[in-house]
Formats: sequence, C-alpha cells, structure tokens
Amino acid sequence: MFDGVPQEAMPLTKVEASVDIRAPLAEVFAYASDWRRWEDWWDGVSDFKPTTGLTRGNGTRYAYKAWIAGITLNLETEIHDFVENVGWTGVVIKGPPHRTRWVFEGHDNQTRLTYILEYTLPIPVLGPLLDSLLMRPGWRRRLEKSLQNLRIFFERQKAKF
Repeated sequence: MFDGVPQEAMPLTKVEASVDIRAPLAEVFAYASDWRRWEDWWDGVSDFKPTTGLTRGNGTRYAYKAWIAGITLNLETEIHDFVENVGWTGVVIKGPPHRTRWVFEGHDNQTRLTYILEYTLPIPVLGPLLDSLLMRPGWRRRLEKSLQNLRIFFERQKAKF
C-alpha cells in the first residue's frame, strides 16, 4: 500500500541493481546506512534534513530533493524493517508513491548491496508508456551509477592505506 491506496489498484514497476564492494559488511553497512552521506555518492539527490528526532533505524524520517526525469521533487521517506548489517525498507511519506529496499550480504571480505526500487506512475493511460520509455531506463542508470559511486568510494579508501 502506498499513501493509503491499495497496491493492487496501481501498476507497480520494480527496478533492481546490485554492486559487489571489496570491504567488510559492517563497514559498508555503516557508511551506506547513513543518509547524511548519501549526497556524496547517490546520484541526483540533495538537501537531506531529518524530520524526526531519530537519525538511524526504524522510524527515522528525512526530507530531501531528488531530480527525476528533469523534475525536482521534494520527498520525505521513513525507514522501516531496519536490521543492522542486513538492510531496511524506505517508504515514501511525501512525494510520488514508491518504496526502496536495501539488502546487504557479506561473504569473506566482500559485501553485496542490492537496491530495489518499487514505484507507481499514477498517470492514467500514458503512465505505462512514460514508464517504459523514460522512467524505468532513467532509474536503472541512476541506480547503477550510484552503486558504482559507492564501490569507488570504498576502493579509494582502501588505496589510502
């Protein structure tokens, strides 16, 4: 359910991207779960501000700006299902209906982060066409670039030592 509308009433798009990072799970999770650092590596977002007293874990809320298909949106997200070194779900509170899932898996000295975006484009008739031609490909590029930025951050950190 997004914003009180049953999910089955809206077409849902799912975009998924993963990255393997040569760094321990706890380090990657600690950095990637800090929304105050997302502007450093997440493509197309800025101006993060907390909207609750919580800054980590379930119930944390933050407002931010995102550029989507050439449009600046003011968004607010709340964190749900937060489990340290495992992941969380981000649920939109303000903005176009969407949710994100961040899934972390560690093996040896490597971490795989999978980011899953689920959204609906509530535009009658043209919504599916706009989604397939513009939104979905744009989101896929943004997700892949952002996750590669995160991988590069950890590679540079390792090179410093």
